[in-house]
Amino acid sequence: MGTINLKSNFGLKLTTFVFSMVLLLSCDPAISYRYIVNNKSDKELKVYYKFGYFDSLLVIKPKTEIAFFETEMWGNNPHDEKDQFLLFDSLSIEASDKSILSLDYLKRDNWTYSCEPSHNGFIETGLNKYEIEISNENFK
Repeated sequence: MGTINLKSNFGLKLTTFVFSMVLLLSCDPAISYRYIVNNKSDKELKVYYKFGYFDSLLVIKPKTEIAFFETEMWGNNPHDEKDQFLLFDSLSIEASDKSILSLDYLKRDNWTYSCEPSHNGFIETGLNKYEIEISNENFK
């Protein structure tokens, strides 16, 4: 009849437990932020933004929705950042034909917020989405 070596079995369980804890604790929780322009207008839009050392220009065709920026930050508990929602150093949205956009795209009230929560173990993480809709009525 076979014998069970309790010391060896305990050592294996302890090693597995320690390895699992190191693996789980080494995963830093992150919250993602995605910014979307939904161009429902008949105009081509130019979106300029600067984030740190990077600045970008993106052209959005009429009747097109595009996520123009996404980033992750360390943290947990995703939520609406209220008036601090823009993570950019600068942001500009204008029509290619130089029409005047009357919608204040820097004002939080003009963006729709949604959240796609997820979990990293017991920690709540997720994706914060901010979307602005621009239509023909938003131009002078």
